[in-house]
Amino acid sequence: MDGDEQGLVVRLYGTRIGTLRVDEAGAVRLAWTDDASERWRLRDTPLSKSLPVGVDAADAAPFFGGLLPEGLWLERLAAEVHVASNNVVGMLAEVGADLAGALSVGRAREPEEPRRLDAAELDAILSRASGFLLGGGGSALPGFQRKVTLTRRDGAWFAGRGSIPSTHILKPVDAENVALADGENFVLALAREMGLLTYESWVETIGARTVLVIERYDRRAVPGGTERIHQEDFAQALALPWGGDDKFERQNPGANLRAIAAILDRDRTIFSASEPDRERLLRYTVLNVASGNTDAHMKNFSLMHPEDGSAMLAPFYDASPLALAYEAPQGMALSIAGESQIGAITRDHLIDEAKSWGVRAARAREVIDESLEQIIEATRRVVAPASIEKHVPGYIRSQAQNLLDGQPARLRTSLPYMLMPRL
Repeated sequence: MDGDEQGLVVRLYGTRIGTLRVDEAGAVRLAWTDDASERWRLRDTPLSKSLPVGVDAADAAPFFGGLLPEGLWLERLAAEVHVASNNVVGMLAEVGADLAGALSVGRAREPEEPRRLDAAELDAILSRASGFLLGGGGSALPGFQRKVTLTRRDGAWFAGRGSIPSTHILKPVDAENVALADGENFVLALAREMGLLTYESWVETIGARTVLVIERYDRRAVPGGTERIHQEDFAQALALPWGGDDKFERQNPGANLRAIAAILDRDRTIFSASEPDRERLLRYTVLNVASGNTDAHMKNFSLMHPEDGSAMLAPFYDASPLALAYEAPQGMALSIAGESQIGAITRDHLIDEAKSWGVRAARAREVIDESLEQIIEATRRVVAPASIEKHVPGYIRSQAQNLLDGQPARLRTSLPYMLMPRL
């Protein structure tokens, strides 16, 4: 196991903040260092809202387990490193050098000279895309989707495995699922038009594969390289059990939009110039409903943690028009004012949800209507590729228009959407 005799070394923004180990009762424990409390104040939360500096948490597994892939990919990772799939420390020992945010777990390693991947090596990595890479210090990213993190330099791809920060997420899809990649990229493009994200994304062919490429928002280009920016998702921030379905409200009532909103804007003052994060969260929610993104669960919303210890809502990410698919489930991962069926949600539900966060009704209506108008216009400006052109833009535009008109989001047709010639 990489680390020292007391556990794996944990570093945040280059500072050794603690060691990670499993205690006699089987709980994952983080032992804080004096360096952590010297750089940040005692009880500050630069690592996670669920893990204040200097406080001995009963179990740190919800945060650290939340850094790992999920489902089949977690099982594959555990098998390849020869540990049980609930052995958080054992898996992080092999993939902890390049993780979400500005965090690394494991022993310090000498930097390796980055090596450019040739076509065969890149194809092999994409064919196995499982949310992790072994070798060197390894890398990992949470989620059920097939994905891998790589570094892009001068148009070429590198597998840093912790020697250099990864810069992009690559999601390969099979030939019959090209529309999935195009659909996600289209929704991200709408969000970009709305000012909800600034990172780039695109779909390209790499070898024989269609790949959705997404620039990491928790990385920043700096002179001479790439800088990591810390982040955590809200399942980690709220210490929800990891490795299962607790990120969905139907499984865990504590997983809800109100819990997310309750954490936001705590650092805000009367001098803050940017839009309140709760209003920004409302814009995300409006876009999720209009775009049919029923899978917006607790791990699909995140907090950014700059070095100064503050926190803010991360950019919009990981959204697809899933409800549009033939016979697709219509239940939202997180309900809106008690309503989980996307086809029943109205603007009034959105207003009531925002009111439960502390947003004034009049302001909520302004934000919602402005967002819906932006979505409608964006669907006309963003060019959709052939695989989704007949259905996705019209579906999202119609959903948004219905909401703007005070109607339920569902389209007025008895036919399955994908069986219609065009929407």
